[in-house]
Amino acid sequence: MFADSFSFETFKGTKWTAPYRLRLPENYSIEKKYPVVLFYHAAGERGSDNIMQLSIGLPVAMQDPESPLYNAIIIAPQCPLDKKWVDTDWRLGNYSMDGIEETIYMQTALELLDYILKKYSCDKSRIYTMGISMGAFAVWYTLARHGERFAAAFACCGAGDPSKAELLRDIPIWCYHGDLDTEVPGDSTRNMAKAIEAAGGKKIHYTEFPGVNHWSWDAAYGSHEDIRAMFREVKG
Repeated sequence: MFADSFSFETFKGTKWTAPYRLRLPENYSIEKKYPVVLFYHAAGERGSDNIMQLSIGLPVAMQDPESPLYNAIIIAPQCPLDKKWVDTDWRLGNYSMDGIEETIYMQTALELLDYILKKYSCDKSRIYTMGISMGAFAVWYTLARHGERFAAAFACCGAGDPSKAELLRDIPIWCYHGDLDTEVPGDSTRNMAKAIEAAGGKKIHYTEFPGVNHWSWDAAYGSHEDIRAMFREVKG
């Protein structure tokens, strides 16, 4: 099974101990440098079982036998039940980041990323972040605060702060939303893409799925060529 290739791990951060799953490429070797993916799961996958965070998104992406994900180090932390990566009301969609501090869960995820970069043979010019719904809020927030660290990103049915578009204009981002989404307003990702384009960004790739509600991640993560294109992006 897909999840069997991920080990069960825990990481003690500054303020929280995170359960996470880790996948190393087959035949991992310290003689090679590997791209790294930080994956933020959605709200329905919260908990402490260290299992649910792999249930949607990545399994569809890795149905592509040629997916570059197979040659990447993948980190998938799990957010606790009833907590959020970003402390905002998802039903409102786009929001202002001003005054919203990084949650301890996002802080720990980024500390975990640093730990993985030190422990394993990683290509620091090819660090990517991917997320679904609540996790896509985390992707947009992470890029606005720490975008210099990432080569590219992949965000499905989330929302960010359009006023931070200037900070995102030079980051290649593949983003998706269903136009009938009622969980996170359907224009949320569209607003981010428009704001980035208005700021002069030419690396934003927006796909809107017509007639699709919130459950758009199978279509997004089934966009196998988009994922391959993301992995072709190299920082600097």
